[in-house]
Amino acid sequence: MDHRRRILVVDDEENVLFVMHDALTRLGAEYEIVTAQNGHEALDKVRAMPFDLVITDLRMPGLDGVALTEAIKALNPGTVVIWMTAYGCHNVQDAAARLMVYTCLEKPVEVAAIWRTVREALESSGEKGKQRQETLGQHKRR
Repeated sequence: MDHRRRILVVDDEENVLFVMHDALTRLGAEYEIVTAQNGHEALDKVRAMPFDLVITDLRMPGLDGVALTEAIKALNPGTVVIWMTAYGCHNVQDAAARLMVYTCLEKPVEVAAIWRTVREALESSGEKGKQRQETLGQHKRR
């Protein structure tokens, strides 16, 4: 039986997908890393199999990261989602809080930060996850 944690990385830039896939693969064999080049491809993959974590770019043509997150949460409310953007996370705090996004990372993201955030996100559950969501909500009110 496969007990690997399944992570989906979504970005319309091939070089970002390559770097993220490479970085996350180095976390170890207990992780299965899947990539998608756009929101529609990602949504098809989410419908086909469950993911423990989805890391998605926010600005993509067609189905953007916010709309993708809404669809993922409608299908699998327990899926942990991390957003990435080169345009600043402060503009999306309301949506992040509403959709219970674990966190938003600003590009470029260092590999060590990716590893730490992914491990923390996958470990967070129950009360710890709720506390993180409350923190996101507090940031947006400041």
